[in-house]
Amino acid sequence: MNKLAKANAIQHGREGVKGWYYQLPEINKGTTVAYAEFTDEHGERTIGERSRIYYILEGKGEFVVNGEKFSVEKGDLIPIPPLATYNLWPTKGPLKVLLYMEFLDFGK
Repeated sequence: MNKLAKANAIQHGREGVKGWYYQLPEINKGTTVAYAEFTDEHGERTIGERSRIYYILEGKGEFVVNGEKFSVEKGDLIPIPPLATYNLWPTKGPLKVLLYMEFLDFGK
């Protein structure tokens, strides 16, 4: 596989977030790369055994990771460790991110 076109991505959305999931089942025992645009709070999540990595493409926002709150902006990289609880939200305009995460199996 050389390329995943947006036409082959899985569109997702709910109030406050929209974007696309790119599925890579053959990489690192399954990986999903997501593009997302947040206009509201993500909602608190606790992740599993694999880290997540957010890259801020555009905008400003705040993250809370395991109770530690910090500001983010374009160009920042935010690693979320395994088993962490986190949340995020934009503070100025939409917060556009690229997310590297565990494989989301939409076939289940």
